[in-house]
This record gives sequence, structure tokens and C-alpha cells, in this order.
Amino acid sequence: MSKQASATRLIGTAALAALLGTIAAPSFAGNYAEGDPRPAPLVSSTTRAAVTADAVQWLKTAPTQGYTSGYEQQAVVVSANSRAAVAADTQLWIRSGLAARQSGEAGADTMRPGYREASAEYARLRASPAYSALVDQLKNQQAAAQPQTQLR
Repeated sequence: MSKQASATRLIGTAALAALLGTIAAPSFAGNYAEGDPRPAPLVSSTTRAAVTADAVQWLKTAPTQGYTSGYEQQAVVVSANSRAAVAADTQLWIRSGLAARQSGEAGADTMRPGYREASAEYARLRASPAYSALVDQLKNQQAAAQPQTQLR
């Protein structure tokens, strides 16, 4: 093979590599066309009471799909847990081992002994005084952190 043919082949290969690199570059860069891809916390100006009232109002006129006229739909109960209660519940769920059992390779296989043990431990922790103590602790932490965030 002559030097000119080698040079032409090398230039052709380099041009093809540059073209493929240009085409593939956006897939490595992330989706910056839509802005920063990291999730940002949303702050709502709507109060919890307003959201609850809106949900109750909507449910009064919601379609009763699947219910016949002879079968009464149960009254809707809207309840809300505090952030501290949800965080405490999540910590107990993780501490009991139930999170690992549900997210593992086997998934949430309720027939496995390990899953049943973790589920029983979660129920025990949830019924224990440790749950309410953890809720109180998290509420106090949130209350202590709140004035600092409001000053900004």
C-alpha cells in the first residue's frame, strides 16, 4: 500500500471518528437543553388545608367508575401525616430490613421467611414507643432548623 493511500485512509478514518464523536457527544453531555437535570425541591404556596379541601370537593363530583347505583361508594377520608411522621416511618422501614427485602433481587416476595421476619420487625417497631419518640425527635429537629431557613 502506498503512502498516499495510507494517508487517505487515515484521513478518512479520522473524519469518520470525528463525525461519530460529534453525533454521540450530546448523549454523554446530559440533557442540558431542558436545563439542569438535577431535581429541585418544589415549594408550594398552597396550604395543606386548601389542598385537602380541594381534594374533598373534587371527590364529591368524581366519577363513580366501577360502582353501580345499588352499591354505595364509601366516604372519603383525607388524612395527612406530618413530615416527621413520614420520615420516622421511613427510618423504621429501613431499620427493620423491609426496605432491603422489597428492593432486593427477589422483590417483595411475601412468602420468603426473610421478608416475613422483616415485616414482623417493622410492625413491632411501628407499634413500639420508639416510633412516637422518633417522630418527636424529628419534629424538634425540623422546628430547630426552620428559623434558619426562613431568614434566607
